[in-house]
Amino acid sequence: MLPIISRLPAYTRLAWAIIRDSRVGKRQKALVFGGVAYLVSPIDLIPGFIPVVGQLDDLTIALWALRAALRRLPTDLAAEHLEAQGLSWEILDADLARTRRAGGLIARTAFHFGLRFAGSVGSALVGLGRRLLQPRS
Repeated sequence: MLPIISRLPAYTRLAWAIIRDSRVGKRQKALVFGGVAYLVSPIDLIPGFIPVVGQLDDLTIALWALRAALRRLPTDLAAEHLEAQGLSWEILDADLARTRRAGGLIARTAFHFGLRFAGSVGSALVGLGRRLLQPRS
C-alpha cells in the first residue's frame, strides 16, 4: 500500500485539475466530486474507525471515481491530465488492483480469525455447560 500512499498527493492534484478544467464535462466532474464526497462523508460502507479496512474502501472508491471520470474523457485529454501529475493508466490500474488484493487478503484473514474465535468461544461454552450440568457431590 505504500506506493499508493506515496501517490496520494498526485491523485489529489489530478482530482483538482479535472474539477477545474473547463474542457471536462459535468458528468465527469460529478464522478470526481462523488469520490471526494465519499472520502469526507461520515457514512461509509466500512466505517473509518476500523483500522486499515476503513481507509481502504475510501481509497478504492476515490481511485475508482478518478478512473471512471478519466475513461469518459477524450483519450488525449485524459492522458494530458495523467501525465501532468506523473501518473499513467498503468499506475492507476495497478493501484486499484493493489487495493482489491489488500481488501481480499484482509477479508480472508478476518474470516479465518472469526472462524477460529467462534470455535474457541463455542468450545469454552460447551465446557462451561458441562461443568454447570454435572451433579454436585
